[in-house]
Parts: sequence; C-alpha cells; structure tokens
Amino acid sequence: MARKQKPGRFKYRLETVLKVRGIKEKKEQEKFAEKKRDYIQEKKTEEAIEKDKGDKRDELKGIMEKGPISDFAKVLRRRAHLGKLKEDLDKQIERVIEASRILEEQRGKLIKSMKEKKIIEKDKENRFDDYKKMMQDLEIKFIDEIATERFKHEGEEDKS
Repeated sequence: MARKQKPGRFKYRLETVLKVRGIKEKKEQEKFAEKKRDYIQEKKTEEAIEKDKGDKRDELKGIMEKGPISDFAKVLRRRAHLGKLKEDLDKQIERVIEASRILEEQRGKLIKSMKEKKIIEKDKENRFDDYKKMMQDLEIKFIDEIATERFKHEGEEDKS
C-alpha cells in the first residue's frame, strides 16, 4: 500500500534514483557515440582499402590490355600487391564486423538504461498525478467544511 503524502510541496522519494539513472543513461550515450565513431572509422578504412584495391586492379588491367608486357616482374609485383590488398581488405572487413557487434551491444545497454530511466520517470509522473488528486481532494474537503460551517452559522443566526 502506498504511503500517504502530507500536504505541502511535492517531493518525489526516488529523485536520487532518477538522477543516478539519468547519469547512467548519459554515460551509455557517450559510450555509444564513441563505439559509433569507431565503427564509422573502421568502415571508412575498409572503403579506402577497397578503393585502393580497385584502383590498383584497374591499373594492372590497363597494363595487361596495352599489349606485350615488357617488364613481367613489375606485373607480378602488382599482382602480389593486389593479393596483399585483398588480405588487408578481408582483415578490415572482420574489424568492421567486430566493431558492428560491439556497437550493437552498446546499443542494447543504452536502450536498457533508457528503459530503466523511463520507468522511474513514469512512476514520478504517476506519483505527481496522485499528489495533485490528493491536494484537490483536500481543497474540496476544506471548501466543504467552510461551507458547512457558514451554513451552520447562518442557521443559528436565523433562529435568534
């Protein structure tokens, strides 16, 4: 059973819990923003490697299409470099996937902290509504008492 609150100013008993949950939510948002920046950076690195690989592949294709190859060692070096870029790209894709996984974990933590704060906020709203209703009831009771006393007083004057 809920405790009755005395008339006066509204004071929410769980205000400190609400503040703590607000701070926790803010920290989770900051962590989420950091993880998102990390993910974006990894994605940009992946795109840069992919672009570099495409440029080198086009360059090698251009050399091959020109006709007879004068420096076969140069072609082999470029081909080996393309292989290295492919390995780098594969590793970077794994890093992007890992960063994405970490980002999603952090998103889950953020959502959880937001829900926890929202629960307390909703409770505060409900308690405030109860407080307003109680204050309204007290006001009506007070006004009724005044009206009753006035009516009794007028009734006594009429008899005299």
